[in-house]
Amino acid sequence: MTPAALHARLGGYYFFYYATVGAFMPYWSPYLEARGFTATEIGIAYALSGISRALMPFLWGWLGDHSGRRIHLVRVASLVSLALFLLIPFMHGVWAIMAAMLAYNLFWQALLSQFETVSMVHLAQSGGDYSRVRLWGSVGFVVSVLSLGPLLDLWGILPLPWLVAALWLGMVVASFLVPETPTAQHDPTLPMASIGEVARRPEVIALFLACLCSQMSFAPYYNFFTLFLERHGHARSLSGVLWAVAVVAEIGLFFYMSRVMARVGTKRLLLAALVTTVLRWLLTVLLADSFMALLLIQTSHALTFGAYHACAMRYVFQLFPARLQGRGQALYNASAYGIGGSLGSLGAGAIWDHVRPEATFLAAALVALAGAWIVWKKVPNL
Repeated sequence: MTPAALHARLGGYYFFYYATVGAFMPYWSPYLEARGFTATEIGIAYALSGISRALMPFLWGWLGDHSGRRIHLVRVASLVSLALFLLIPFMHGVWAIMAAMLAYNLFWQALLSQFETVSMVHLAQSGGDYSRVRLWGSVGFVVSVLSLGPLLDLWGILPLPWLVAALWLGMVVASFLVPETPTAQHDPTLPMASIGEVARRPEVIALFLACLCSQMSFAPYYNFFTLFLERHGHARSLSGVLWAVAVVAEIGLFFYMSRVMARVGTKRLLLAALVTTVLRWLLTVLLADSFMALLLIQTSHALTFGAYHACAMRYVFQLFPARLQGRGQALYNASAYGIGGSLGSLGAGAIWDHVRPEATFLAAALVALAGAWIVWKKVPNL
């Protein structure tokens, strides 16, 4: 297979994976609200999903590292998680829906960390640019968000699981087009460090704490941004536009990411991402009633997520040796999205119900500020 064909297949999987996320993320909280969830219960549901994201990726990473069959695991997990997800429209009651969400997440959480490892290994061998392949995920997200917003305005929110499932099926098909990675060979001149030894290194702990803060601060955005916009008088279809603008900005930066990172430096770019995240959440609260202001604020997603994610991927790939990549990616996902996302979801739901919605984003700004301090003081230069 030529490098161009391989990169296209990797990009195709990213397209459908993030198209699925784009169908899910902006609209799932309104769907849960329509099924009878309070904001606190929405936070609990996301936190339960986050707990599985904190635990399951490491198990799947261990299986991938030891079996060497990472893309096979992605295919199996994609199929099983889709089947479990399709139970949700037939479930009745808050706790039954939560149980179904937890069940599909046990397999869903295997997907991204394992596929990121597949992608990084293939690209390291083919000489491809990760950011230019990953940007197709952002394209999928934009296409999904923009197409689903008007449909949900027309049909209502309850058909959402079936629309998500259609894109999920595309992801399953795309996984069967990506070849397996070759088994990593250990360099005999290097010591055989264990996953525990690498994970306990101060630079790894600092990186994971900074990433935890970043994604903890994103929990109000991921879980409640659409509801927040509706509270301030913005239509659901316009909410979709705001989500899409954020990711379009991210695509633009991904296209030039390798040059930007080489010029600015990985640590400085990561620090800029966290500082911009602080400003983003503060301005979201201050200018929530102005659609045009929010439109401009959303372009900061290029830094707050696009640059953050590219830097995090580079750090993980550099800090973990080849034979530990699956577990390194799993630990990153568990700390950032699992623990960070769970704590952020619980906190955001409680603050939304018991203080006020705007306070969720103010708290998020403080958490992002803590992450910026950790990057500044503790994360090393590469």
